[in-house]
Order: sequence, then C-alpha cells, then structure tokens
Amino acid sequence: MKKLLTLIILSTTTTAQANATVIKPAPAAIIQKIKHPEKAMEPAEAKAILREMQQQSTDQDKINVLKAKLKDKGVNLDQLLTLLNQFNTDDSKIEAAKFAFSYVTNYKSFLRVCDIFSREEYKDALEDFYRKNK
Repeated sequence: MKKLLTLIILSTTTTAQANATVIKPAPAAIIQKIKHPEKAMEPAEAKAILREMQQQSTDQDKINVLKAKLKDKGVNLDQLLTLLNQFNTDDSKIEAAKFAFSYVTNYKSFLRVCDIFSREEYKDALEDFYRKNK
C-alpha cells in the first residue's frame, strides 16, 4: 500500500511539473525580400560576359566569372539563359541560376530556367528555391 501511495504521489507531481512547463514557440525567421534590379545590363555587357565564360575550361571557372561579373548588375532572363547554357552539367547550371536569381530583372518568369535542365530533380529543386525566394 505504501508503494502504491508513493507511486501515485510521484506520478501526480510529474504530471503537475509537465503541465507547468510552458513551451514558447521559436521566433519567426526574419524574411528579407530580395530587391531585384529594375534594369538589365546592356547586350554588349552580356556578350562580354559570355565571351569570357567561353574562354574558361571548367564549369567552376565559368561560375566564378559569372559571379564576379554580375555583381551590381541586372540581367534579364534571356541573357541569363544564354549564360547558363554555357555550363556542361546540371549541377553547375543550378548553382549559377540560384546565384543569379537576385540579379534577374524579370524574376517572375524565372521558372523558364527549368527548361534547360535534363533531369526532373533539378527542375523540382529550382522550383522549390523559387517558391522560397520569390
């Protein structure tokens, strides 16, 4: 009987302590809206980037050129598609596309980029990225 009474007391104490614990929700993540440029670079600038990318032998070198040259510039979707088609692999294309997203002037049509991928998993990954960042 004594053991039963001890068990009952312990279980009610544990329940009371569990009920007294207040779980606070985690603070909502601060979402910062991407500010896309309003004006795309001139066609001559895009052609210069294209020529420089074509001189590179590896996709990583092409990505480095793209990252260096897009800084502080806007790019329209047609220009970006031309640049993305210089990459040999879908891995490189998606990396470059995700990087370039914040520089795209007509970003609402960004999902047109999905057409350059040969495998569905890359298309799905880009669609997820777009949904999270639009």
